Amino acid sequence: MTMAYKRVKKDKKPFILTVVGLSLLILISSQTEGLSKTGSNLANSIFKPIEGVTYSISSAIIEQIERTIGSKETREQVLKLEADNRSLVMENARLLATINREEFLKEEAQATKGSDNKYIKAKLINTDVNSMTTHFNIDKGASDGIEKNDIILQAVGDSKFYTGLVGKVTEVYQTTARVETINSNENDVSFVNANSGDYGVIDIFNKNTIQGYMIDLESKINEKDILLTSGLGGIYPYGIYIGRVSTVTMSEDSLRKNITIKSPVDFSHLYRVLVLKHDSTYTIDDKPVTKEKKQKEGEIYE
Repeated sequence: MTMAYKRVKKDKKPFILTVVGLSLLILISSQTEGLSKTGSNLANSIFKPIEGVTYSISSAIIEQIERTIGSKETREQVLKLEADNRSLVMENARLLATINREEFLKEEAQATKGSDNKYIKAKLINTDVNSMTTHFNIDKGASDGIEKNDIILQAVGDSKFYTGLVGKVTEVYQTTARVETINSNENDVSFVNANSGDYGVIDIFNKNTIQGYMIDLESKINEKDILLTSGLGGIYPYGIYIGRVSTVTMSEDSLRKNITIKSPVDFSHLYRVLVLKHDSTYTIDDKPVTKEKKQKEGEIYE
């Protein structure tokens, strides 16, 4: 009997240990959950006011941004309108350029039709817009009969002459050539005042203004006087239209009579030019003067 009792008692120990272990686990879990809830409540108590303030600030900023530059939808509409406006501006510029070129081609046709001067028509190519006022390249070269010192003109429509002086050829290649304009420091141009016959020289191009001076301080020159190439120097023949006098001033030391010149050529928007052979005889291409019939008293013109 004694042996059997001991075996039964021994068998109950694992069961008791298991029950005690499970009880401890349950107790620990409940305490941990309590601590977790306590920690969570503590964190919420600390950070909830901060989150509230942050949310208020961010909401105010977003609202102000939307008031200033609009909502996302509004900004998208604005961007679309800006893109459409840019497209219209570009299209308008393209149409205007086309109209200007058509007008230029008409002037070119008038300049070459019936003229005693033999021109070679050329287009500008591979030209930097920033340097166009002083030099550029044309699409005609040695294979087209172009030579160094050939003269470059442009058809003009807002003057009494058909063409205006642009410059001269300085370098020639097989199919292209380089041109230096009268605005370049390397291209000295002498002129004559068509009204008085006095001579001068172009020597400076500054801020889109052609400047020069009179050789004789006593020379007579006034605003709007017409200036032509003088024929001196062996490059430009006599009589090519350069422009009109804009201003006449004396230097501070009174040793030089300075002038500024208004050219009919827009050097910043060159498109096509006319090449005149340097060994050609040049005929002044002024437009014929049309005399309007004077209206007599009582006459009516339709």
